[in-house]
Amino acid sequence: MRTPPPKTKSEASSLNNRRLQRFAAVAYGLLLAYVSLAPGTKLPAIPNWSTLFSPDKVAHFGAYAIFALLLSVLYSERGAKGILFAVFIAAAYGTLMEFLQAVAGTGRSFDPVDMVANLLGAILGGLLFFLFYYFKNKISAPAEINE
Repeated sequence: MRTPPPKTKSEASSLNNRRLQRFAAVAYGLLLAYVSLAPGTKLPAIPNWSTLFSPDKVAHFGAYAIFALLLSVLYSERGAKGILFAVFIAAAYGTLMEFLQAVAGTGRSFDPVDMVANLLGAILGGLLFFLFYYFKNKISAPAEINE
């Protein structure tokens, strides 16, 4: 039985990056689960700094944009399909958290508007990563010389 050749420094570094990306996405998902399911009295108050948008909805939007960004980094090797998958996972997770709030008995309640904020945040996070990914690859691609 042949043993595979040892990994190069680049391959080992890439594996460490993947582990870190996976850890960041999972840790953030656990943090979202905690703040979604913890009793409202255990969470810090969100200051009302805007009358245009509810601070709660802005928090949902931003939290799920960050989650989709982290997941997009994790699945970016799959290209656009990986980013769409990341957006889907973030939005589905947000929906699940809303349904769990309804049944968890923590004093939190189901709010379909929160689900919309989660979805829109996930879409924005995926879109921002897609644009970054697209322009990064476009800029790093070698220029063609026409003679």
